[in-house]
Amino acid sequence: MEQIRLRIIGLVKPYFSMDSVIRMYRFLWPYLLRRWKAYSVLFVIFCLDVTSTLVFAWYFGALTDAAIRTDFDQLKWLVALGTVLITVSVGITFLNTFAETVATNGVKRDLEVRLYKHILLLATPSMTKYRSGDLISRFTNDIHSLDGVIGSSLIELVKLPIIYLAVFIYLYQLNSTIALFSIFVAPIALSSGVVFGFLLRRNGRLIQQLLGNMSSLLNETFQSHIVVRSFIMERLFYKKYGDQNNQLYGLELQNAKLRGWFQSGGYAVSSIVFLSSLCLGAYFISNSTMSVGSLLTYLNLVNHLVYPLTGFAGLWAGFQRSVSAMERISTIFEQPVECTELPEYLPPIRLMKFIRLQNLSFGYEEQHRLFDRFDLQIPAGKVTAIVGRSGAGKTTLFHLLQGFYKPQSGSIWIDDRQAESLSSSELRSIFAHVSQDPFLFDGTIRENLSYARPGVTDAEMKQAAVHAHIHDYVVSLPDGYDTQIGERGVRLSGGQKQRLTIARAILKDAPVLLLDEATSALDTETEQRVKSALEQLMKGRTTLVIAHRLTTVQHADNIIVLEKGSIVQTGSHKELMAQDGLYRQLHRMPLLTEEGATIF
Repeated sequence: MEQIRLRIIGLVKPYFSMDSVIRMYRFLWPYLLRRWKAYSVLFVIFCLDVTSTLVFAWYFGALTDAAIRTDFDQLKWLVALGTVLITVSVGITFLNTFAETVATNGVKRDLEVRLYKHILLLATPSMTKYRSGDLISRFTNDIHSLDGVIGSSLIELVKLPIIYLAVFIYLYQLNSTIALFSIFVAPIALSSGVVFGFLLRRNGRLIQQLLGNMSSLLNETFQSHIVVRSFIMERLFYKKYGDQNNQLYGLELQNAKLRGWFQSGGYAVSSIVFLSSLCLGAYFISNSTMSVGSLLTYLNLVNHLVYPLTGFAGLWAGFQRSVSAMERISTIFEQPVECTELPEYLPPIRLMKFIRLQNLSFGYEEQHRLFDRFDLQIPAGKVTAIVGRSGAGKTTLFHLLQGFYKPQSGSIWIDDRQAESLSSSELRSIFAHVSQDPFLFDGTIRENLSYARPGVTDAEMKQAAVHAHIHDYVVSLPDGYDTQIGERGVRLSGGQKQRLTIARAILKDAPVLLLDEATSALDTETEQRVKSALEQLMKGRTTLVIAHRLTTVQHADNIIVLEKGSIVQTGSHKELMAQDGLYRQLHRMPLLTEEGATIF
């Protein structure tokens, strides 16, 4: 029984605590401070709002008493004052709306920009923890769920207690008995806010998580529509999305019920206080201890005596969903970054001697090492091929060289400098990487090629396209290099996309080429054309090739054979074929029978 009690306390305590709200505002404070002018205007408006609340209540009472006394002189003065009060009220409403928009949208904009920058700076292991749709949901859902705590609600935190105190003092002066009676509603209003806040926050967290899952599903559906159709998975994805939508609908209905009960409870409390005050006021009027105007003033203000309590409780309840959203945003900011500033293009460091991996140990999971005390030296200006079965560590080796992952121990040397001593910009400027999965950005061919390095000229672009045997195709298009290629280059064939990524690598003009199955998407004829261009590009450069065809492997200066993260053979094609080892076994495996070629 004691364990159950402790478990319930552990579950409920965080929702009753102010710690999460304090942490949220501590994080948001720098963003709020940047919008201090807008928040200053909101604060002035808040002061005017409190004042106008009391003035309007007094005004109605004074107007009523003047009418009962038939004091026309005072009535004229009060009518003129009413016109001024209404004009001021209209101006306050406009300023409040505009200032709140400036403050709220400014904070959201700054937060979105910083979040985007932080994601760009995330270390690769941190980045791979999240699905792209889930990250997008942080921008489209979570940040916009903060509206309630960075706009007028922030001012309400200060306003509600002050307006409650001001109204109570004013009403106490009018009639202390009714004012003291009204104060008994405070515990009911505050406790209801705490309870509903707990329920709304728990529900809000589930909604935010589900929205992230739905964004991920949509992202996967749109990016893999060819695969979805190929495997006839339309019904499966439709059902999955429908189920998630139904679940979201159910949670939103729960939210509506909670808000409805809370608002109904607040209305009930307000009505009881209003009716009780009316009855007591009528009694005091009947024995001439209170004027009609004073009762009207009281009835106009008594709602402001209840509203700050129910409003503060409602504000607390509304905070809970924002707290859930802020928790999801803050988890991204808690992830380690690769560097503190965005990398920028730097002229590449020329490789003069070698790339050396020394006593290197690495595993995606600490307890499962792919490389253990791994040693490899890659001579400058030579072509080194890396072959091995799937999972041997070939692509991982490329990731380590570019600094996407850090080894658990050991070091990587670029000539006489450790890779760790180089900035991300310096290290990655050394390599031009062409992967087996060509990736192009939505936009034009010209834009995609210009990403290779700043200041690429049209002449250089066209020359690179010629070397990659894609120029003739590009100029045959109606818009030439200004042709839109769609998301991930969807309007191009696999071979065309691969040749454009090769042209992009040519334009980068890096001293080290990393070719990861670089011609895997090309037909035999196109491969031969690109191969001749690559041979020209390789001259004077260090080239690492994850080998896939015999024609690529046999001309390499040195071939490294990997097996489960260890080097089991090294040598030229002729030397390795003379040995009874893994290389010859792989060579004889019929992975691809196309003019005697073999994929490794």
